[in-house]
Amino acid sequence: MIVCYVSSHGFGHATRAAELLRALREADPRLPLSIVAAAPEWLFRPAIPGEFSYRRLTTDVGLAQRDALAIDLPGTLVAWREWQAGRAAWIETEARFLRDVGARLVLADVPPRAFAAAQRAGVSAFGLANFTWDWIYRHYASAEPAFQALADACAADYASAEALLELPFTCDNRAFARREPIPLIARRPRLTREQARRWLGLGPEPVVLLSFGGVGLGGFDPRRLAAMADVQFLTGGEWPELPKNVRSIPRAELDASGWGYEGLVVASDVVVTKPGYGIVTDTIAAGSRLLYTDRGDFPEYPVLVEQMGKWLTCAHVPSGQLRAGEIEAPLRALLARPVLPPPPLDGARVAAQRLLGAYPR
Repeated sequence: MIVCYVSSHGFGHATRAAELLRALREADPRLPLSIVAAAPEWLFRPAIPGEFSYRRLTTDVGLAQRDALAIDLPGTLVAWREWQAGRAAWIETEARFLRDVGARLVLADVPPRAFAAAQRAGVSAFGLANFTWDWIYRHYASAEPAFQALADACAADYASAEALLELPFTCDNRAFARREPIPLIARRPRLTREQARRWLGLGPEPVVLLSFGGVGLGGFDPRRLAAMADVQFLTGGEWPELPKNVRSIPRAELDASGWGYEGLVVASDVVVTKPGYGIVTDTIAAGSRLLYTDRGDFPEYPVLVEQMGKWLTCAHVPSGQLRAGEIEAPLRALLARPVLPPPPLDGARVAAQRLLGAYPR
């Protein structure tokens, strides 16, 4: 069995891990798989064919956030101190779990303790990431020295890994002694743009997806978009009243369709979001454009911004302007630009072959 541990921070780690597990299942349909994650089960079930086990469990702290754009550093430190108090018990419990289920290999994207548990159980562990948590925390240590201890603890756990399968948008991942670059892993849309628009009952007007993950965007009111009557906006969540050109897609409708969130991305001409690995690669794979905003002092942000323009038609809007709903000018300018051709998107296949080659038979 391969056991996959997924970071509890956001959904991007879960979606790309699911793509790799899909590739593993397609390459070896008999390979048993298990997922340990705080991300909800519905993120994984439609993506991975066949049976697999799922346990909902907090695997790391990541960063506490007040909303999609605002990082809570004091809250992160509080959460980490509580998390570290249970470190020994967590590792022992997970090592026992790995032995009990007959795990032969661990894949982790990239909660540090998963590597410590694998080492305790005597199982090889591979990482999957473009950034590591020790690098993130070290960035904040200059302003708040307490983050240095967090960074050191993560790096010590990563040191026991067999290797890191290192994705593009690469950050400083030197905590892993061995790093093996792979191509992008991205969710491929399971339908064309035309099919997605027929499913959603959309016409020929420009379609814009407002995508802010599971934490929302504080202060943003989609009713402010009513002035752009010739543009169809899609969003999630529950709203008491929306203008005719803004439509909320309930989670139940999305689940029933079988197309997944990537169906909304491929239906859209533009995705409005904060840049993170998951939504950036979804947009690249869908052949859509990205209107992105700043996301506070998050060290992955400048790496993504610097590199994503090579593969993605994108433009920036300041966060204050976005929260106020003042996006018409940058949005219309972006719609006028052609979509760039995508890079290779076969990272899941490459990574799956590497893991299968290391899997004890």
